[in-house]
This record gives sequence, C-alpha cells and structure tokens, in this order.
Amino acid sequence: MSDADVHGGPVHDDEAEHDPDEEVQLRRHGEVTLTLLFPPFPDPDVTEPEPLPAHDPVRARRVVEELGTVAEVLEQLPERPVADLAWPEVRADLDFVAVGCWGGVVMVFEPALGSDLLREAMTAEVARQRARHPEARIVGSVALDYGNCYLEEQVLLPSGPEVFAGGWDCDDEDGWTFAGDPQEVLRAIGVDRETAAEVGFDLDDAPCERAWSDLGVLALGLHRRPAGGVEERHVSYFRVRRSQRGAANLADVWFARS
Repeated sequence: MSDADVHGGPVHDDEAEHDPDEEVQLRRHGEVTLTLLFPPFPDPDVTEPEPLPAHDPVRARRVVEELGTVAEVLEQLPERPVADLAWPEVRADLDFVAVGCWGGVVMVFEPALGSDLLREAMTAEVARQRARHPEARIVGSVALDYGNCYLEEQVLLPSGPEVFAGGWDCDDEDGWTFAGDPQEVLRAIGVDRETAAEVGFDLDDAPCERAWSDLGVLALGLHRRPAGGVEERHVSYFRVRRSQRGAANLADVWFARS
C-alpha cells in the first residue's frame, strides 16, 4: 500500500475531475531528480571525501515550498531513506515530493519535473533555481520509461559552462537535442576525461550513447562516495497541493495525451 492509499484531501484545483486511483502511463522505474551543490565544492583530487552531514528537515521544508510545481505543503510525513522511495503507480502517488538536505547537497525527488521534449518541466525549474541560487552547481536528471526511455540531463555551473542533452534511447543522434560543451564542464570541475570515462561518462562514445547522467554525478562530486552517496541517506517526505504549472506537467508526462 502506498502513501496515497492512506492520505486524502485536495492536491490541485481540478482534482474532482480525476480518479486518484488511475494508473500512470509510466509503470517502470525511472528517475526525476533536481540536485543543487553549494560551495565549497569538493576537491576533485580527494579520493575519500568526508561523509555527507545529517539531513536537515527544516531546510527541506523551505526547499519544497519554493518549488514552482508546488502551491502548498499539505502534510509532512516521516523521514525515510532514499532507497525506500517508491516509484509512482497511480495518480495520487504523484502528490508526494521528497527532499534531502545534506550539508551543501540539496536533492529533490519530484515527479512534476518529468520532461519529454514536449513538456520542458525540468528546464523551467532549473532556470528558476539558477536565478535563485547563482552560486550553486545545478543538475537536473530525467529518465522516464514508456517502453522506450526518454533521457535528459542538464548541468549548470556557476562559473558559466553548462550542458543539456535530451532524447530517446531508441533514436540516433539526429533525434537528440544537445547544447553546451561537456569538455568545458569537465575542465571547470577539474575532472580529466580518463577519470570521467572510469565513472561512466566517456567522451569517445557517440553523443547519443553517452551516459549523460554520469556527467551530473561528476559535477556533484558524488562519484567518490559509496553507492552514489545518497541511497541510505534520509529525506523529508511531503504531500503537496500542486501549482497550475505542476499539475499541467504531471498531466502531460505521466498520462496519455488525448
């Protein structure tokens, strides 16, 4: 039983028009995360960084309240490990947002930031966050499996370099959208191409075959931490009422378009 089974109440203005038990189109596991890394940034030459600090629930509440996809926090539920976050199965499961705040790392698990090149939900929120936090490194990661998988990665650095890559895993390079130079990002964060390839982001691969999510991992300095450094970390878990934009994002990405 999911959290949606035991928590009721309005989640967006037009809830009465929808069945909370309606199954989402995306029935396989994926990823929709927005991560901010605040200075001081990790030293790329340190192979054993200090453990991430404990989760800050007060800061997490502020983060979720500031998202463009959230109109109001309705309920703050017990904390849970990242590994215990469930992939949404029905419409009501989309009413939940998780936020982890571990020192300089802020990670948001937010289904309303799912994108597919038609709905640019992550791009819009990344731009909002950059305006609010120009000092942070920002990474937006999307992997949505409709049978074929839509993949998107955005990496923005406060020093200027940024990268966007988005497309379907079944398409060749002509079906993808790219912007920015990943080599500039690697140079700016102090990671050589050999180290990047060891992590999984290989510049010798064709652009549409690169593991773009690993470029985000490198920018966040999480490649040096066991299991990505976050799987066992605790997050705050919120039931929210959606903003108009958040509700529109969910309708377009998680359900079949009419």
